[in-house]
Amino acid sequence: MVATRMKKEDRIQHILDATLALVGRKPMESIRTAEIAKESEISEGALFKYFTSKSEIINHILAQYENKSHPITPAEKITTVGEFRVFIDDYLSSLINMTPERIAYLRLLLQVSMGNGKLGGIKYKQVKDGFWAILEDRIKYGQSHWGFNQNIDIRIQIRLFHFSVLMFLIEQEIFNAKEIESFELEKVKLIAISNFFDVLQGA
Repeated sequence: MVATRMKKEDRIQHILDATLALVGRKPMESIRTAEIAKESEISEGALFKYFTSKSEIINHILAQYENKSHPITPAEKITTVGEFRVFIDDYLSSLINMTPERIAYLRLLLQVSMGNGKLGGIKYKQVKDGFWAILEDRIKYGQSHWGFNQNIDIRIQIRLFHFSVLMFLIEQEIFNAKEIESFELEKVKLIAISNFFDVLQGA
């Protein structure tokens, strides 16, 4: 096997991309380093010059995605209902923006999270302290300034709203439910946002 000459950082990225491509096609636990090497167009020995194990490769992929966040605006900069709605739309649009790479990453994240639960907890806390915290802050602000419903359980409503879109995405793109019943994710997002604001505004 003859490898194309690459700089070290480019070779590492090529291995990560090749691994993610494999994850998009088959379960992570069935992938071997020999397959990753073949997908990367290098020998398995060459692979081990960059990574000591499959686990290390997976951890590098997950670490890369930690730095790719959905659009976040500080709560205090959202001063109108219209801005609040745009913020939510932008965040969810980023969430449902499906590429083969993102689908593979979500599959990997689910598999790793179900394996030991630790990563799932970390991701949950990131969303709780990020997107959900901003929603909670602005809903409380909206109860004082925008006429939002005073009689709702804010924390539960936020999670029901977010999970409704996220689970649609996972079912359609990860569990391949679209082969049985297909939905347009953009339409799902818009209906979810509309329903959420109906709750907030007591419609």
